Amino acid sequence: MCILFIYNGSNDPDSDYAAVVISNRDEFYDRPSSAMAPWTEDYTVVGGRDLQSGCDNGTWLGFSPKRKKLGVLLNLPGKPKDNAKSRGMIVADYVRNDKPATLYVEDMKNDAKECNDFIFVSLELINSTPTIQAYNNVTDEIIAYTDTCVGFGNSLPQNPLKKVEAGKQMLQHICTKYKKVTMKKAFIEELFHLLKSEERHLPDQQLETRRPDLYKELSSIFVCVPKGRYGTRTHSLLLITKGGHADLIEHTMQEPIDPLNPTWVRSEFQFDIEF
Repeated sequence: MCILFIYNGSNDPDSDYAAVVISNRDEFYDRPSSAMAPWTEDYTVVGGRDLQSGCDNGTWLGFSPKRKKLGVLLNLPGKPKDNAKSRGMIVADYVRNDKPATLYVEDMKNDAKECNDFIFVSLELINSTPTIQAYNNVTDEIIAYTDTCVGFGNSLPQNPLKKVEAGKQMLQHICTKYKKVTMKKAFIEELFHLLKSEERHLPDQQLETRRPDLYKELSSIFVCVPKGRYGTRTHSLLLITKGGHADLIEHTMQEPIDPLNPTWVRSEFQFDIEF
């Protein structure tokens, strides 16, 4: 399970922010990963890396301020495919090249059919107006979103989980309250508070049908399943002002992970984007 929310500040002329992105990565605690950092093969890209064997140093979230693009990958439930190709490089390849999302998706569709089910979300900033698009290899379509707040989880976008709908409303409220950069410190605290929310959003028939054994634990934005050694282990925030300043912040659990008493490591980067 993972979750992603994006605020489109171009819809609010009073907001100082062009875009606000917040995300949780839910994964097995024992899956090896590296914290967010510039990549050695392309220092203009920043992101964590999946160090699991066979994942080709891929990532779940990558940002390239030089290319003014962000990519995020979320898994979808479904029957695993025989000899499935790794999904790990989808985001990595996207943020390392200059292709817009529409062209990138068109070029990778054939390979996508051989991957287990996923949603690929892109955010591009050609100017201070963000372009938000999502592609999934189940319906094989890419959709553009212009809503003020959008959210994605581990279900098809047209059939969101209850916690995704709730998170969108929470993000809308926070971004409306803290729309000025002079309030950035409190803004960041509130965004992390949202990502750490353990409130359960039930009933959710879709989740109950899919995971009758774990639907309660999976119904909150912050997930913790200690017995399964699984849960939310990374929070990511990206704030981009209409003037082009970007703050990228990650809180991630330090390995080896004790889910009942985790040590959180903070990584923070700042960039100036030319619109």
